[in-house]
Amino acid sequence: MISVLIADDHQLFRQGLAAMLKDVAKFEVIGQAANGKEALVLIAELPPDVLLLDIEMPEIDGFGVLKKLKKARLKTKVLVLTMHQSGTFVKNIVAAGADGYLKKDSDQEVLVQAIEQVHSTGNYYPPETTQLVLQSLKEKNKQDTLTPREKEVVQQIAEGLTTKEIADKLFVSKHTVESHRQNILLKLDLKNSAELVKYALKKGWV
Repeated sequence: MISVLIADDHQLFRQGLAAMLKDVAKFEVIGQAANGKEALVLIAELPPDVLLLDIEMPEIDGFGVLKKLKKARLKTKVLVLTMHQSGTFVKNIVAAGADGYLKKDSDQEVLVQAIEQVHSTGNYYPPETTQLVLQSLKEKNKQDTLTPREKEVVQQIAEGLTTKEIADKLFVSKHTVESHRQNILLKLDLKNSAELVKYALKKGWV
């Protein structure tokens, strides 16, 4: 039996995922969390074999959860479920401590396979992920500076705007803003938004 904890701030998706997994005899859903803070509390009480983790969550986001789990050195394997599909994003979650990656629109058969594989082998990445990462490396070599839009995102992060506020201001989705943020951190070799703000101030961008 593989114990599973689901961490996602969308209740319908979280409950639907739990209902789907309960139909699979080899899985036991031992808890659900609506944000990163709840997830860490539940993991501390009863570490699951596999954590299904969303990245964009309130309180503590998925990257914050990954970093804390990495420091704790638990046996829990983390499979990130997301709609992001860039090579940059994949590299960032691996660096943060993720053991696997799967798009949220994957079907049940693929999800079951991903959970089983990340539990048994310690990692799971779809075949197309390698190509995404390689393409990302090529793009990074061609462009080491920020685009005007990325600088605009940096300025708004430095002003203290949330992801939703930036998305509303730029008329884009929260996923697009988060992708920009992760691309910026990777390009500048920075770890988090706090370091990004310091860098922006130093460069005189804000």
